[in-house]
Amino acid sequence: MADSSYPLPPAAVAVPLLSAITLILNVPSHIWHFKNRNLAATCLVFWIILCNFFNLINAIIWPTDDIASWWHGKGLCDIEVKLMNAATLGLTGATISIMRSLAAALNTDRTVLLLSSAQRRRKLAIDCLYCFGGPIYMIAVHYIVQPNRYYIFTVSGCTPSFDNSWPSFALVYIWPMIFTLVDAYYCIIVIHRIRKYRKDFAAILDSSSSNLNKSRFMRLFSISVVIIVVELPLQAYNLYLNGTYPLIPYSWDAIHGPDWWHQIILVPSGNEVEFQTWARIALGFVVFFCFGLGNEAMKAYRSWLLKLGFGKLLPKLNRQPGGPAGGLQHINSSRNSFGSRARLYINRKLSFAGSTLSSLSRHGSISTVQSCSPNDPKKTFTPLSSLNEHQSITASETASQTNTYYSTDKALPNIPRSWPARSAEFWLQLKRLTRQPHGHNRD
Repeated sequence: MADSSYPLPPAAVAVPLLSAITLILNVPSHIWHFKNRNLAATCLVFWIILCNFFNLINAIIWPTDDIASWWHGKGLCDIEVKLMNAATLGLTGATISIMRSLAAALNTDRTVLLLSSAQRRRKLAIDCLYCFGGPIYMIAVHYIVQPNRYYIFTVSGCTPSFDNSWPSFALVYIWPMIFTLVDAYYCIIVIHRIRKYRKDFAAILDSSSSNLNKSRFMRLFSISVVIIVVELPLQAYNLYLNGTYPLIPYSWDAIHGPDWWHQIILVPSGNEVEFQTWARIALGFVVFFCFGLGNEAMKAYRSWLLKLGFGKLLPKLNRQPGGPAGGLQHINSSRNSFGSRARLYINRKLSFAGSTLSSLSRHGSISTVQSCSPNDPKKTFTPLSSLNEHQSITASETASQTNTYYSTDKALPNIPRSWPARSAEFWLQLKRLTRQPHGHNRD
């Protein structure tokens, strides 16, 4: 019980209570993303959970200004200040990875059905660089500019210390702002592509290799935008605030003197809590609203409740979502989703081949080709004549050839062709294989 001379501030009650709620709400989302190997989203939720866990235990250990009774936090604070320092780049780095993936999913110039092994390794390496490289860097360089062991504030608890010299700006202060600006850059790209492809938004996602649907895309985009909106002014203010203090010359011997490891500074701050503490709590609720209310999360909640034996108390949990055909519907939807991606990808290749053939015909490289839409099976394509090796064909023969048409349902004549002609024939054959019967609903 708190001493009457040091009343318990409201923040000492609100911070641990709200932090505990966010921990309970965010852990299922973290487990789900971890099982599905969503590296960036897993790291993002992990850092938010870790920060709120520190908020919880710090407010419980140091609730009042009675510094005479405070524990000096040896061991706990040594670990905590390093991880809290790493979290500043951990959050923004994971957000960069998410925004970069969203921008790639809407990049129609580099759409692929399936990533190759080399492409997957490259993507994983870049994601690891953003998600782990920044935090590891912050942990490593903190020792260079650490003038004392740490600070302890009321409610906020363990807080890292920095020397107010130029290396602190170059090594520490500026990097969270840089990462946040990169976040904002990718955010602008995503917004631009959403506006540009708003009519074909769902179809583009189906044709990409990102395994994203429209709902999942918007959830990832929403939480990333919220983090940018919170972190950008916060990091700008921190950078400005640190710049208002007078700079002192940097000295390794002065910073890491014989007594620096024993300097633990206790600061009674009353009911004043750092803005970052409230920001992390707010982000915890945003994570729940973005990740914890989706269909995947609901299925995970249901399976966990059944494992805990709640199926007897709540019989509705035993019912399969969507009826007995739910599994079949899932298989069909997965198959149709891949079919949609294949059809969209083929349509683009057909359009490219058609435009190439038309361009070549205008320059006299091949015979005249009638303009036909690759999406209309009723229209026909003209045969493709040979190139320079068949110059002996007379003008009358050429004219008769250009007036002869072949249906897309028949095989093209077996004549020598250039690479655009062979490419067009290949994609036409794939088009016939993937074309669905008339009246079939596309996903």
